[in-house]
Amino acid sequence: MSSSNSTASMDGFVPELGISPAAIAIPLLSLITILLDFPAFIWHIKSRNLPSSSLIFWILLSNLMNLVNALLWPNDNIPTWFSGTILCDIEVKLDLAATLALVGSVFCIARTLARALDTSKPAISTSGQQRFRRNLLDCALCFGPPLYIIIIHYVVQPSRYYLFAISGCTPSVDNSWPTIVLIFIWPPLLCLPSAYYAILTLHRLRKYRRDFAAILASSTSGLTRSRFLRLFAVAFIVVAIVLPVQAYILYTNAIFPQIPYSWAAIHDPATWNEIVMVPTAGAVTFDRWIRIALGVVVFACFGTGQEAVRMYKAWLCALGLARVFPALNRTSPLPSHNCCTSTRRSSGLSTLKDKAASLFSSTFSRASLSSSTLSSSDPIKSFPRMPSVVEVQPGSASAASSITHTDPRAEKADAEVGNGAEKENPWSWFYRLSLVGCAQEPRHDVESGQGR
Repeated sequence: MSSSNSTASMDGFVPELGISPAAIAIPLLSLITILLDFPAFIWHIKSRNLPSSSLIFWILLSNLMNLVNALLWPNDNIPTWFSGTILCDIEVKLDLAATLALVGSVFCIARTLARALDTSKPAISTSGQQRFRRNLLDCALCFGPPLYIIIIHYVVQPSRYYLFAISGCTPSVDNSWPTIVLIFIWPPLLCLPSAYYAILTLHRLRKYRRDFAAILASSTSGLTRSRFLRLFAVAFIVVAIVLPVQAYILYTNAIFPQIPYSWAAIHDPATWNEIVMVPTAGAVTFDRWIRIALGVVVFACFGTGQEAVRMYKAWLCALGLARVFPALNRTSPLPSHNCCTSTRRSSGLSTLKDKAASLFSSTFSRASLSSSTLSSSDPIKSFPRMPSVVEVQPGSASAASSITHTDPRAEKADAEVGNGAEKENPWSWFYRLSLVGCAQEPRHDVESGQGR
């Protein structure tokens, strides 16, 4: 069955045969948005964060369609237009799917953030079954709605697609009540629980603002403070943009004069394969600008974080630019990854050996400053007083009983001192140090490797 092309006629309409400003701005801004958001998409893929990866993927795909459509149909010179066969058949389905996928991804993000600050149901750890249910719900919300609308669109699709100048491929829908129920009602309907969770998270942030870091650290979300706030900013802004827009689209289509639904009339072979081409005089549908705005929001929240900056540096180093700009090899004072070596640093002393070495070096440096005023024949007085060791006079009868932590090897060293040994015995200090420095196991604060 061959396709037929028709041109929409409008009285008083003057076609734009040249290149309009929108035909230049749309592809340029879409390309910049793609380049800015792609590193954030790669990082979330590596972190295995499905909702965030899905959100950025659909925004990237929408801006890619913006770029391609504006380049293929930049003006109203319809006789020279490409019919869009196959390309537009795919694009119109993805266009419809992108809206629901965006809403479903934000729903998952907002729900996760609200649960992370839920103090009424604290969880020390999550079981494998709980993680499976959570991942299953994320997959259902990220992939289920887009798949649904791709399939159900055929029920109310009266022609293959519309083709607008600059905006490009646009889905066609029937002006009947099933279109409202099957297509237009779902985006704002799914936005409502997302808005609820976003407002709930904002309320809990305000309520627990003093204990926010402690609550987040005790949760099983695996989110840092910075990552939590960036995810919340993305979810809140996307909901604030998408919900009013989708509510407006639902309202305008609901008040539009409706016609009776007829499957036979909609899928008539004589008219269904028609492609409607519409000149726009350089105008662009408003949703094309919203795609670019969402891409800017993603970059502002995800593309300026420490993880993204480290990725930028790593890519620049891989291109050999570190030789031209040595500053790329400089490490951040904060715990981070070096761009070329990717070495993980600890935020504190990680081993007992480091703790003991640090204590010994600092104490020894203080002792060396006062060594000229102390007697070299008295090895006990040659070292500063330790917290758990009572100062013992050489030759004292209570030398062994005056030590708080007794050890046979330390008692032997004290006995040698008490007998008036002139030669300094360093083992006496070492064993006292081991008793004091090792009395308590140090805590280790290790930087989290990746978020979930």
